[in-house]
Amino acid sequence: MHPTIPSPQAWREVRRDTLLRRGRTCYGHLAGVAGVDMLLELLRLGWLAAAGAGMGGRRVCYALTAAGAAALLLREVALPAPRGGRPVAFACLDWTERRPHLGGALGRAIVGALLDAGYIVRVPGSRAVAWNVSLWDWLNL
Repeated sequence: MHPTIPSPQAWREVRRDTLLRRGRTCYGHLAGVAGVDMLLELLRLGWLAAAGAGMGGRRVCYALTAAGAAALLLREVALPAPRGGRPVAFACLDWTERRPHLGGALGRAIVGALLDAGYIVRVPGSRAVAWNVSLWDWLNL
């Protein structure tokens, strides 16, 4: 399947605009519309900066800026330390949106902070997450 064409299952989620499409976890980081929007906003705010290709040239990697580190610490995100040459933040192609969301240890740390603060809750029996408070409110603390 071409990377920009969703699978039949993903297309069904998009057509129905399901909760799974709007926000879910992907290997512990935020995916779906919310995940794509969050990555775009983190880049727009200057909290992340493109750091070139990594992971064997297969993924775009991101570096956390000083402003981003300060902002995420304010939001009680436990910033991950680099380990073994693996990037802490990289682009992960989203299953339904076919655009990148934030992957890696930083993405997982952000989800942990959102869960701990009650901004999102896991939907039982699903990877979907429901929002108690909007992503924009969290980003604009």
